[in-house]
This record gives sequence, C-alpha cells and structure tokens, in this order.
Amino acid sequence: MVTRWLIAGLLFPLSSCAWAWEEEQVLEFVTAYNPLIRAHQAVTKEYAPSNTARWLMEHTTVFARSSTGTSTSVSESGDTTTTSPSTVGIQINIPLSSPKERRELAEKALQEATKIDEIRRRVITDLAQLRTHEADLAGAEQRWKFFKDKSDDIEERITGGLEGDINVLWDNTQKLNGEAADITRLTHLIAAQRQLVARYAGDEWRKLLAYLEGKGKLP
Repeated sequence: MVTRWLIAGLLFPLSSCAWAWEEEQVLEFVTAYNPLIRAHQAVTKEYAPSNTARWLMEHTTVFARSSTGTSTSVSESGDTTTTSPSTVGIQINIPLSSPKERRELAEKALQEATKIDEIRRRVITDLAQLRTHEADLAGAEQRWKFFKDKSDDIEERITGGLEGDINVLWDNTQKLNGEAADITRLTHLIAAQRQLVARYAGDEWRKLLAYLEGKGKLP
C-alpha cells in the first residue's frame, strides 16, 4: 500500500521532442517574411534604378520648336504664303542628381543587408537556445524513464520480500519527482522559445511554429 502511494501520479507522459527542424530552412523563411526585412527591401526597391524603358520614359522629352528661318511659297493663283517651319525632336535629360541617387541606393542596400544580418543573428541565437532546451528535455526524459523502471523493480522486490527497506524506494521516487519537475519546466521553456522564434516570421508565424513543433513543413 505504501509503495503504491510512493509512485502514484508518476506516470509522466514523455513528450515528443521535435528534432526535425533545420536551421537554414528557418532562416530562409524568416528572411522572406520578417516585416522589418520586408520594409527595408521595399525602401531599397524604391531607390533602385528603373529598367531601360521606364528610365527613358521618365527622362525623355518630346519637343517641337520653330526654326529661325522662314520659307515663302507662291501658289498658282499668285497668292504668297510665308511659313515658319518647326522642328520636332526628342531630348533625353540625364538628371544632375544621378550620382546622388546611386549613393542613396547604396546606402539603402547597406541598411537592408545590415538589418537582414542582424535579424538572422538573433534567430540563430534563439534557435541555439531552443536546441539546448530540447536536448535538456531529452536527457530529463531518459533519466525519468530510468528512475521509473528502477522504482518498478524496487516495488516488485519489496512485494516479493526480497527488499525490506522502504527508504530505498522513497529515495528513488524523489529522484523520479525531480526529473518530472524538470520535464514540465523544460516543456514550458521549449513552447515559449518556439513562440519567440516563430514571431520573427510576422504574419506567417503560425506556419513556422507548426514546423518547429514537427507538425508541418515550410513552403
């Protein structure tokens, strides 16, 4: 009766720790959907030089102007007509700000690259912490299973009269309880860390969270 009470409630379910996720896939997904990175990319795109057709449309002027000379023509009826011929042409204006535009584009591109690198470094750090928690959880689960099997063995020995010291079972049960507490703590830490990493993906965070939990694949 005493031994049953000692191990009651210790049938702790082992968690399914997800080891399938890959760091590079997470980084690529975050780079594609992180709102800060997307904002910087949008700004850089605005400063990017136009394609040839658009550039010509923006900087080309169609003009018509009168020439300095005049011409006179005489009709068969004797009427005289004087005209000022006009010239139609195309003028391409290269803006004086072109060097400045190129410099601003380079600055925006640098800011974009810096932000991408910064966010990727933060993701890598948080993923490393997640991997540590998952490894600790796996170790705690293995130890819990060991102490659980040992408790079962000790109980059988006590029941069969081969072991008479109940304190042996009590000491092992305390270790079992300690591992169970660690499993609970690490399970919560892992859930929080997965949420933290998933939020880097902005509106697509649920897809990333499912991937980290081993419940889905990234596109």
